[in-house]
Amino acid sequence: MDKRIKYSLKEKLSTVKSITAGKESCLTAARKIGSKENTVQRWLRLYKQHGARGLTLRNGSYDGHFKIRVVRHMLKNKLSLIQTAVLFAIPQDSAVGRWLKIYQCYGQTGLLKKTRGRKKSLMAKKTKKKKGTIADPSAEKVTALQKELEYLRAENAFLKKLEALIQQEEAAKAQSKRPKPSRN
Repeated sequence: MDKRIKYSLKEKLSTVKSITAGKESCLTAARKIGSKENTVQRWLRLYKQHGARGLTLRNGSYDGHFKIRVVRHMLKNKLSLIQTAVLFAIPQDSAVGRWLKIYQCYGQTGLLKKTRGRKKSLMAKKTKKKKGTIADPSAEKVTALQKELEYLRAENAFLKKLEALIQQEEAAKAQSKRPKPSRN
């Protein structure tokens, strides 16, 4: 429903203010703007915790020490993912959930590692292959010449077959034009 819709600060503020004033519930406000109820609830929590500034939060990158502090605070105070995200002004509570899983599996070191992007082992293999071909230009030349030779042989064979077919057709035409002897 609202997976990629972006709402302006004005829309968010008017929605949150109508809920806090008691004019409508989170569900009716969400339906009114075409959003999900949990999105509006998140806006409400962020507004209550941080004011209008909480509604302008954008996704960002966080260092490992901040992630450890967030997860430890959550576990120590027995907070939910949503409560923790609102408290630390993190726009998506799912990010806190990922950090918690990493912390539980790998401990603090898992959160301190920078694991963004592709694995380096995959990239290293590709670059090694490229470097090997660049280092030996004579090998490249030989393979290019072999490919060209193969192409020319195939073209030559094709032309020979074509010539043979043309000769067969001409022979068939010549034979059909000859008068047949009569049996009289």
